[in-house]
Amino acid sequence: MDTKVKHLEIHTNNSIVPLQRISDSSWCFVPKEDIPMRAKYEIKSATSHPTANCTITVSENFIHAKIEQQDILRYAISTQFPADSLPLYYRRSGFIHPITTRQGAVITDDFPEGHVHQHGMFHAWTRTFIQDTLIDFWNQHAQLGEIRHDSVLSVVNGPVFSSFSVSLDYLAYLRDDTLKVSNEIWNFKIYPLAEHYLMDWEIQHTWLGPDSLTIDEYHYGGTAFRGSSEWNLPEGAYDSLVFVETNLHSSHLESNHSRPEWITMYGLTDANQYAGITFIPSRKNFRYPQPVRVHPTMPYFCFAPMVLGKFVLQPYDVYKSNCRMLVFDGKPDYSLIQKIHESYQKDF
Repeated sequence: MDTKVKHLEIHTNNSIVPLQRISDSSWCFVPKEDIPMRAKYEIKSATSHPTANCTITVSENFIHAKIEQQDILRYAISTQFPADSLPLYYRRSGFIHPITTRQGAVITDDFPEGHVHQHGMFHAWTRTFIQDTLIDFWNQHAQLGEIRHDSVLSVVNGPVFSSFSVSLDYLAYLRDDTLKVSNEIWNFKIYPLAEHYLMDWEIQHTWLGPDSLTIDEYHYGGTAFRGSSEWNLPEGAYDSLVFVETNLHSSHLESNHSRPEWITMYGLTDANQYAGITFIPSRKNFRYPQPVRVHPTMPYFCFAPMVLGKFVLQPYDVYKSNCRMLVFDGKPDYSLIQKIHESYQKDF
C-alpha cells in the first residue's frame, strides 16, 4: 500500500467508511455494522477530504477536544490553581479535566474537596527514593516533588480518530535544589462513536536520573482517575450515587487491590442521569494485570503496580502504560465493554 496516500476509504456492499493511518504499516476504520465472518472489502482513494468528527484545538491555556458541538475534554497547558482559600502548592498543569460525556455530563473533578492533590485524569508516582531521599510526585502537600506540562508535541484531526501528544516534566526537590529527573510523553487518541466515545492513553515515562529511582511498595500511585464532584460526599457516596465494578467484582470494597482486566466507575450526575467511564489496561503493561486502588469513600481509583512490591528505574529506562477508555451515558453495557476489551488486546 502506498503510504503517501493520505485519505482512503474502505468499501463494502452496504457502506463506505474512511480509513485513517496509525503508522506506516497500519490503518484503522470504524465499521457501520457488525463485521460478518466472510466479507469482501475494497480500499480506494477518497474522492473528497473526509470530515473530522472529533476536533482538537490548542489555546494558550488548554488543549480542547469536542465531538460535533459537544466539548468532551480539556488538557491543562497552563498552571491551574485551587480555590483562593487553599495553599498554592496544590497548583498543577499537565492533567485532563473535565471529561464530559456525549450528553454533557462531567465525570471528573480537578481540585476535589478532601483530596485536593488529585486532578481529573493524571499520572504520578507516590513513595519514591533517589538514593536515600524521599520524593513524592503525588501528594503535593508533602512538597517533595512536582509535575508540570512542558510542551505540545502534535495535534491531528482525522476522520476516524483525532489525537494530541504532550510532554510533561517531573521535578524532584533534592535538598536545596530542584532537578528535572524525568520526562513523560502522553499520546492521546479519541474515537467518536454513535452514542459514546473511546480514548487511548499511551504514557511513556523516561527516567533521566542521574541516579536510579526506587518506586517503593505502597498502596496507591500510577495512572489515576478522580470522579465527579457530584459523587464526593463527606460520608461517601458509593452504592448510592456512584458505583465501581470490574470484571471480577461488583463493589468498590471487593475491587480494591484486585487485578482486573477492566474497571468502570459510573454514577448519577446533576441531571439525575447515569454516566461513567471504563478503563481497559493493555496486557503489555508492566505487571499486568496491575492492582487497582479503589478508595473506600472517595470516588477515585488508580492502577498501582507498586502494590505488588517495589521496582527500580535506572537512568533512561522507559516505563510504558497504555489503556483504552470508554466514556458513556447511562449504565455500563457489559457486553460492549467485553467486545472493546477483546478488540483492544488484539491490537497488542
